[in-house]
Amino acid sequence: MGDAELKFTRFEKLIVLIAAAIGWSHDAVGLTILNFLAEPIMKEFNVGTLEIGFVFSAQYIFCIFGAMLFGELGDRFGRKNALILSILWVVIFSVLSAFAPNFWTLAALRLISGMGVTWGLAFTYMSEFYSPKRRGLFGGLIHATFVFGFILSALSVSLIYPVYGWRACFFIVLYPIPFLILFTKYLPESRIWEKHSMGAEKSLRLKEIVGNKTYLKLLILATFLFWLAEFAYHTIVDWSPTFIIREFGYRPEEASMIVLRISLVALIVLPFVGFVSDYIGRRVSFAASALVGLIGCILLGYFTLVNYNQNLALLSLFIIPIGFGSHALFGVWSSEMFPTNVRATATSVIFSIARGLSVGGLVVGYVATFSSLVYGMLLGGIAFLLMCLMPWLLPETKGRKLDEF
Repeated sequence: MGDAELKFTRFEKLIVLIAAAIGWSHDAVGLTILNFLAEPIMKEFNVGTLEIGFVFSAQYIFCIFGAMLFGELGDRFGRKNALILSILWVVIFSVLSAFAPNFWTLAALRLISGMGVTWGLAFTYMSEFYSPKRRGLFGGLIHATFVFGFILSALSVSLIYPVYGWRACFFIVLYPIPFLILFTKYLPESRIWEKHSMGAEKSLRLKEIVGNKTYLKLLILATFLFWLAEFAYHTIVDWSPTFIIREFGYRPEEASMIVLRISLVALIVLPFVGFVSDYIGRRVSFAASALVGLIGCILLGYFTLVNYNQNLALLSLFIIPIGFGSHALFGVWSSEMFPTNVRATATSVIFSIARGLSVGGLVVGYVATFSSLVYGMLLGGIAFLLMCLMPWLLPETKGRKLDEF
């Protein structure tokens, strides 16, 4: 397969971008809707912050097993069908969550749903279709669609919950179904994957990565860096609606709308950080974004614990999401580190382990059982500090062509 055959049409690039965006935004809905429904669910099932915090974190732990499954499917059988199947998985188990008769049935369904990870597949797909000159920008755009999913979760609570209750909110996960029908017919397979899969060994891709010292080192370092970012994210975002309700006295639907507006900051920042990284590099962009997040955490602590000011405390919650701009680089950076035959597995496993073991929601839930939520949330500031230092241990991959290895 020559270089000419590896060129992609604008239509192919567009539909792959849409598929990646639908997959990642849907992943956001499936994993964040519980954040907005925590208070009414705790009341109905008579459970506390520790139990909900457990589910917050455990559903991400189950993402690790899903990453191994769907990453392997993507590397072995192609990106297209694995992506479609992973989205369907989340649809099925999220809809079932609406009918949970008790808390632990709901918890089990949320954990199983968490296995339907699309992240590694979505970013591997996109990275193999777009040139290195704009890969960071489009990676940032795709990651920003997670915010769309987050907003969709917030809107479902604000609009559906007051009328129909928390169970009806889970039906919002059905929105990708019309797109999946179109994808089965029009979504192209990655020709870079087709080129490198010919004659490839059939051993497990994860085993191949672990058996290679260079790959293993990259896997460990990238996982730890992304783990820091995920820990910071979950300490702040998972509990922001509950924090606003308890600290400032807002109703659940009002808190959801505030968090929705906060999330719009990330919607702008993510593509911007990705765009900038195409020029100044992945490492500098990652560290600079994390620095702003650290400043936001310092301000939140100061105006909540030292010199109380509700308006400025809320303002700091609008600054912290700038630190999450570093998330825009996860997919493109990890995709650029690994060769085609293990790319989907490596990318999926790195992010899913980082996200699955972040336990930020659980830690904050535990701290809240004997103290204020804000003390637990401020642990994210330590993670932001380390995120300013860690990027320099990973290779700079800006401009790397993926069809060369």
